[in-house]
Amino acid sequence: MNIGLLVSELEDKDVKKICIGASQAADDKGISLVIMPGKYLASDNKDAKNPYDYQYSALFEYANTADFDALIIDIERIGRNATILKKESFLKKFDKVPILTLTEQEGFTSVNEVKNDHEQFEQLGYEAVCDACFFAKEGKLPANEAQKNFSFVEQPESDAIRTLSELGALLLNRKYGNEKAYGIFSEKAVADGIKNFGIFLYDTKIRNNLKYNWVLPEKISVKSTAICGKVDVFDEEKRIVDTDKIFSQFLKNKPMVLIAGDIFVGEHQLGIVVTEFSSKTLINHFFSSLVSIVTGVSRLSYLEKELLKTTEELYEVQEELARDDSVLDHIGDQDYLTGGLNRRGFFAKAYDLLKEEFKPGKYAIVAYIHMDSLKKINELYGHEEGDRAVRRIAEVLESVFKKSIYGRIRGDEFAVIEITDEEGKAENFRQEMSAQNASLLEESSRYMNHLQYSICEFSYEDNLSLREMLKETDDNLQKIKQMQ
Repeated sequence: MNIGLLVSELEDKDVKKICIGASQAADDKGISLVIMPGKYLASDNKDAKNPYDYQYSALFEYANTADFDALIIDIERIGRNATILKKESFLKKFDKVPILTLTEQEGFTSVNEVKNDHEQFEQLGYEAVCDACFFAKEGKLPANEAQKNFSFVEQPESDAIRTLSELGALLLNRKYGNEKAYGIFSEKAVADGIKNFGIFLYDTKIRNNLKYNWVLPEKISVKSTAICGKVDVFDEEKRIVDTDKIFSQFLKNKPMVLIAGDIFVGEHQLGIVVTEFSSKTLINHFFSSLVSIVTGVSRLSYLEKELLKTTEELYEVQEELARDDSVLDHIGDQDYLTGGLNRRGFFAKAYDLLKEEFKPGKYAIVAYIHMDSLKKINELYGHEEGDRAVRRIAEVLESVFKKSIYGRIRGDEFAVIEITDEEGKAENFRQEMSAQNASLLEESSRYMNHLQYSICEFSYEDNLSLREMLKETDDNLQKIKQMQ
């Protein structure tokens, strides 16, 4: 049986005690337990000092999966900054798994009350796991467990500092090819007596913010694992698993207690790290520092891949220029067919716009528009009719994106960018494009001049580039195409 325990943070001394009791109950009952410290539900007031603290709670999204038979949720601490309605909404999300709360919450079943004061929170954690096991099987609570004695030996902080410094020396001052750095984590875990460890990352960054919450992707890449002491590293032949089977990678072997950490940078979710729960885990800031090192290495690996891709593109451009050193003399900013901007003109003006206007408090709206029927129009009715269809789309974009910079960047693709003070304006554009698409479909009885489009909105960040925004918008467009 697999039980999930959702708590706030390990630096809370009461949470530590709950985890100690819960882990002992898991050992006594011979079941598996996964501890998920996702900190706190975001309040309605943004924290200027820690604007991305809300990202930690994304870890809880991994709990609503087939990997668990029941969940225990410390809603009182997780929701300490949230309203009653927000806490209720959070609990209702877990519709795939039976849940128990550690404290009373109207409308939900809570674990049996612990009445003795001796090691109260350890007893609460123990009781919660026992109750969850019974509740998953019988659909009701059992009688109270007998009082237990807990023997937990704390490790000295020097052990944690040594482990973290060794990882830093191994990873942060060296360069590893083909993502081999991820294997170092698993090898180090095994060397330290941790036989189960894993790093799971998404192939692209997944945006998550307070306005547009992320949806847990269906798939994730395994970068490295240590399972029962056997280390595996995946790079070229990367292994893809379902996100709702992440913990099954470990739990199918034998009962164990695991702990998971959320990997994110800024507004983007990157993945998740899983390791065995041990006494070292409860040393203040050890686990969060470990996850931070994983985050740093994954971020570095991502940037190196992007740099390599950019370098290859620059070489391609250099080769084209070498074949015709006068090519720039023949390229203008204007698209010959629509009279608007061509690819070169669009990018030149887009970079200037970002440099001059994209500042704190501003939002960048980026759009890709694809004429998915242009090829068929050309084949059936000739290129002259296809040119008319292209010009008609240019008129549509002129109508919708009046204050934006837009251009035809390929034969059947247009790009748009606008800087605005108005948050949420992207949704207005989506509604206008939907209306224009409907009108286009009614205009011609001979063919369908249909548009596929992606419109994304980005809040200002110091290191947010046009390339990143266009890539995310294009990735979103590809997903839309796959769903249609």
